[in-house]
Amino acid sequence: MANSGWDIAMQRIDAQYDLPQFVASSLVRKIAANNFRLPTADRTKFQKLPDEVIAHIEDIVRQAYIEAGEDVGGNALREHLWQQALDARHAMIANGELISEDDFRQCLGATPRRLSKLLTDCSVFTLEVDGALYYPALLADSTFDRKRLQAICRILVPAPAWSRFDFLSSTRASLGGRRPIELLDTDDDFKRLRQEATVWASEWSRTTVTTYEGTHETEPAGVTPLYTASTEIDPRRALWERASEALHAHGYEWPMGPYPDVRKFTLFVERQTAGDATPTPEACVQIVADGEYIGVRVVAAPGTVLHPETVLRDKHESFVEIAKRVIGQLCKHF
Repeated sequence: MANSGWDIAMQRIDAQYDLPQFVASSLVRKIAANNFRLPTADRTKFQKLPDEVIAHIEDIVRQAYIEAGEDVGGNALREHLWQQALDARHAMIANGELISEDDFRQCLGATPRRLSKLLTDCSVFTLEVDGALYYPALLADSTFDRKRLQAICRILVPAPAWSRFDFLSSTRASLGGRRPIELLDTDDDFKRLRQEATVWASEWSRTTVTTYEGTHETEPAGVTPLYTASTEIDPRRALWERASEALHAHGYEWPMGPYPDVRKFTLFVERQTAGDATPTPEACVQIVADGEYIGVRVVAAPGTVLHPETVLRDKHESFVEIAKRVIGQLCKHF
């Protein structure tokens, strides 16, 4: 039978500290019951133990319960991983991987105005640690081709800043086990890196087109869509280009057909960023196929003039083919 978190913790505390059994047992139970922190009210009972010993025992208990699979809800594991990440970031500040704005400007040889411009066009980026902003020192490293590095930074924008830093500084199997910052010198390597960065950045945003029978101005609840298509694509591309890509891409469409003969339907376009549970609605397009013509009405779309439009129809087209052609027309106009 596998040891419990309590058993593992007791064994490790006994191996490191000469504590009476009842004291160690009481500590473990109180720490485990209080989200792996000794309650403040109980610290007076263990006042003979230094704060650093209490902190170490808390860590032993947390690790033991995680190892035993008794971290109910995963709270301790999440907190432990968060603390590990924070400790790593503090170490990066201490060893100079993250530097202040003044140090960054000095390394880069940039005026405050020039740095502001680089930040605005996303050629460089900042990282937050404990509410303060730092700059990755590698972005100012003169051993790298800064112009090319800044171009890659602009491609990576859809991803969060810490993910961008990780992309630039970590080895990638798809790049032959090299770090992206090591592929800036030759034209062939740089071309390969740009392609890799573009694909990677696109994975942080997905555009979805969902189709419902009938005309709607808001997405109907509790209704099964006629058709859904998605694609991972850079959110900075034009709305209708992204919608067209979703409708033409293979791998994220459902169902596959055959499709019913629907003459009146509505497309909803939405964008969702990785890590964000709530998609952002972007457009609603009402489509009515009547004889030789297709009536199109854009109900809502940023940057789009809201007016009806008529498109010629091929009577043999399915509603999916009609949708592709309508979105294609919108791509030309907007």
